[in-house]
Amino acid sequence: MKEAQVNVDEKSPLFEISWKDDLALRMDPPLVTNFMREQIPVLDFVDWKVTSVRPGEVETVLPLNPPSTNQHFTHQAALIMLSADYSGGTALATLFWGWPVVGVHPVDSPKSVSMWLLKVEMKYIRPSTADLRVRAVIAPERREKIQRRFLAGKPIIESLTMQFMNDDELVAEGTCTYFARQSTALRSNGIDSSKVNSLYALKLTSSAEMIAGVRAQESGDLFVDPYAADMAGQHGMAVATRFCQRTPQLGPMVAARTRHLDDVMKNFIAEGGRHIVNVGVGWDMRAFRMELPEGTTFYELDFPTTLDERKLRIDQLGMMDQPGVVRHQLPIDLRTMSLQETLAGHLPADEPILVIWEGMSMYFDEPGVTGILKDMKSLLSHPDSLLWLDMVDREPVVNPSAFSASIQNFMRGMQVLGEPFTFGNDTPAEFINQCGLRCIDVVTSDLYFPESTDSVYSIYQFCTIAGAAVHEEYVPKTFRKVAYHAPSRTTPMPHFPADGVHSNGVSTNGHSNGQANGVPTNGNGVNSSTQ
Repeated sequence: MKEAQVNVDEKSPLFEISWKDDLALRMDPPLVTNFMREQIPVLDFVDWKVTSVRPGEVETVLPLNPPSTNQHFTHQAALIMLSADYSGGTALATLFWGWPVVGVHPVDSPKSVSMWLLKVEMKYIRPSTADLRVRAVIAPERREKIQRRFLAGKPIIESLTMQFMNDDELVAEGTCTYFARQSTALRSNGIDSSKVNSLYALKLTSSAEMIAGVRAQESGDLFVDPYAADMAGQHGMAVATRFCQRTPQLGPMVAARTRHLDDVMKNFIAEGGRHIVNVGVGWDMRAFRMELPEGTTFYELDFPTTLDERKLRIDQLGMMDQPGVVRHQLPIDLRTMSLQETLAGHLPADEPILVIWEGMSMYFDEPGVTGILKDMKSLLSHPDSLLWLDMVDREPVVNPSAFSASIQNFMRGMQVLGEPFTFGNDTPAEFINQCGLRCIDVVTSDLYFPESTDSVYSIYQFCTIAGAAVHEEYVPKTFRKVAYHAPSRTTPMPHFPADGVHSNGVSTNGHSNGQANGVPTNGNGVNSSTQ
């Protein structure tokens, strides 16, 4: 979320933005009501709304209407609790001037707030028989202390008192206790799982689940992943469905990158490559679903909590590694740890390596991407080693308003998800070469959708990269340019079929109808971005 222009006569002593500007940016009652209803559809269904906002104080209304009533009680306890949760959270959010709340506001930078309801204590006095008005208040003497602690990056645990009224009659009273902190402060440095905030670990797992759920939507024309739905689980399938409804280009873009990387990997293996490093493996299932020769070794790198959950889900599905295929799970925090050091003693020096970095470059800043690519260069000492990564154009990231409505809506969809793109490059080959590598091929995702006129597919590119070479023009033996020929019939975009079952045997209820025992399946898939 971009900061508003500051009026110099109305600055907070703590935040470089005025309350007036913060209202216009985040917290104006109709604005924040629309944000909340977009993110939490049940609030739209019952017509819940914010009616008044001041720093540390919020008033909301839960109307008396057919969606919120039944024949026995007007407002049920659960709906009063729902109103309490979002009224109190909105009141706390008023203190973080200029900072978007993840899950409420669109986020377009790392600057955001993560919040969580910890507990609720409610006292119900009488049934509600009219519009339910809720007032949530943070004690005035606490407000500046909360702001100072928040700006210092420290966790906030705060209790808010609330009253629930029918006109002048008290219906209920309660207290909600919340956790809030700068989102970037939730991260841990290094791989000590005991120091990982549970919200951060959940965010990483949710990202992996969501991308697996998107993979499960593919109709089978570009790839088949019989494990995606089970790995996504009910949560991943639900989130993927909702997000793809809001941002329908995501499914095709994930399907295109899946197919391209699968083909690059097949070509690498066909030419004798046996060592595959997957940086940010998430719920990637290539080790199980692709036909692999004996001697193939995967090095699965990701954040430690993600790797623990990955192993748990694979074990729960009863999946076994293919004969002769070995997987090594190696924990890493890409922000603080070196790939070279993490993989030291694991990779052979005299055999080609395929390094995969999928769905992640767009979430780092440019110095971060540059540093990671230079680190990856050390893994590509063999002349037939390859690196595959995906990248988006820069201009749509920094100036989406200059592009088509499709691109604008896609970028906003990522912001609403809380996963804003922060890096892109309009000349990827040149950028990659400046990092000391050699870009030998760039393909845009629209290759796979020749009949589509949607411009968003042209800004998403897949790069195949070489490291060291005998001479500058040397082409690695493990590389073959990927070609794609669309079928003569119309190829459907990834979607949920009306009958709820895909042609590949995967139902949309989160369970696979196919094999889940580790037997390899012809097809292609994609991993998730979890870092």
